[in-house]
Amino acid sequence: MNATHTTLWRLLLSPRTSWRALRLMRRARKYASPPRRLTFDAAWRQSRVRRHPGDSHYLLHGHGD
Repeated sequence: MNATHTTLWRLLLSPRTSWRALRLMRRARKYASPPRRLTFDAAWRQSRVRRHPGDSHYLLHGHGD
């Protein structure tokens, strides 16, 4: 499965988390000093863990940045 398929599945299965990830990406570009690019994948995982802290154990097993 490539990145496009992953993005589409995430948008369909978890639209609220995806929307928050897009906002997080935009905010990172606009307000970070120096401006940085945050990938959708990293932003999605970050917003997922913020919203569902019980999923944080996935980060401990190599699914994080």
